[in-house]
Formats: sequence, structure tokens, C-alpha cells
Amino acid sequence: MSIHVYWAVGGTWGVPLAAQQNADAVRNANWVVSVIMLIGAAWVLALHHRFARRVPAWVVLTPLWGGAVICVSHAVFGFVTKSLYLAGVHDAVDFPKAAGVDATTLAHDHHVSAVRDLWLFEPSFLIQGLLLALVGWQFIRTAAGRRAWSLSLLLGIAAVDVFGLLLSLGNMHVALG
Repeated sequence: MSIHVYWAVGGTWGVPLAAQQNADAVRNANWVVSVIMLIGAAWVLALHHRFARRVPAWVVLTPLWGGAVICVSHAVFGFVTKSLYLAGVHDAVDFPKAAGVDATTLAHDHHVSAVRDLWLFEPSFLIQGLLLALVGWQFIRTAAGRRAWSLSLLLGIAAVDVFGLLLSLGNMHVALG
């Protein structure tokens, strides 16, 4: 969450040039993400409270499942697309164009962004997703429930990544920034 708070207060390290041109949107989006992450952390900590066992399990597990699927899917898709970009398949990533920036500077910024994503941000998404999945798995008490949890996560991740692939193949993109 610290990097999102840094960006929310106006920090620019790690923010691509095109996103820096829309500083208000970057700040606002990162405030929202920071609040979501804070709520998520509180949710995970609340699982150790007796109250968490008094509500239906699906109420407790649904946000964990969603967070795990989104984070792991983001990481998987990001690893693939950024690796392809760095291998020369520049259409694999739809980097936004920055107004008034020459092509050489923009190409360098895109390269640096892809490397940074591969070595810092995508691993962070993967770790967050796996930790959320593990927290949910530990909350479930039965072996059958844990198997169902794991299978549902794998299916959810596959569905999101296949959807992303189909969007990419159709030259459609969904992104914030």
C-alpha cells in the first residue's frame, strides 16, 4: 500500500510519462486503491475474530477470492505481456502515448516500465494474490472445502486471463491510467 500512498500524494517514481500527464487521475486512483488495500488488510485481520465464524463462510471468503483471483490474474497476464514486449512483440502491451514526448524518450519509458513491472510490480501482485488465497484456504476447515476453494481459484484465474487474452486478440483493451 505504501507505493500507492506515495503516488496518491504526488510521487512520480514508477509512474509512466503518459500517466504523469494526468496527475489528478493518478492521485485519485491511488487514493481509492489505498483505501481498498486498507480495508482488505482489516478484513484479513478480522478473520481471527470470533465474529468471522458467526457469519456465512461465503460472506467472509468472497472478497478474499476476488482479491486473490484479480491479483494472481494480473501477475500472470503481466508476466506474459511484459515478457513478450521485452522480446520485441511491442503490440503485446498497449502503453498509452504521452503528448509532446518524442518517440525515443517514449520507447525508453515503455521499456523501463516493462522491466519495472516484470521485476517489481507483477511479483508483488502474485505475492498478494497467493497470500489472499492462502488466508482463505486456512479459514476453510474441511479438506473438501479446501479442494473446492483451490479449484475455484484456478478456474477464476484461468477465466480472467482467457478473457484478457480474447480482448487482446480482438484489439480491445481494458486498463486504468
